[in-house]
Amino acid sequence: MFKNAPIAAALIGLALTAAPAMAGAGDASKVRVEYKDLDLTTADGQRTLERRLDAAARNACGYETRVTGSNLPSMHARQCYRQAKSRAKDVMASAIDKATSDARLGG
Repeated sequence: MFKNAPIAAALIGLALTAAPAMAGAGDASKVRVEYKDLDLTTADGQRTLERRLDAAARNACGYETRVTGSNLPSMHARQCYRQAKSRAKDVMASAIDKATSDARLGG
């Protein structure tokens, strides 16, 4: 299990810094995604983290919020979501790498 996650947890929280759909240009939303309970050396743990990151990105960006007269997320929400997912993907890869390194080293 990936028990020593304070640095990686902070990084994932920072990875999902995204401008919410209704906020002004200078506003940002930071989301912290916990995963101390996950074993990132397994496919199940990685999939669960990916689902949590996706849900956090959707929430932070207002992706599920619909504008009257449309069934689609706003252009701003879609852009925010893509950026948040891109950042989260990089940080998730680092967290998984660290977890597997710790497992190999007996940490």
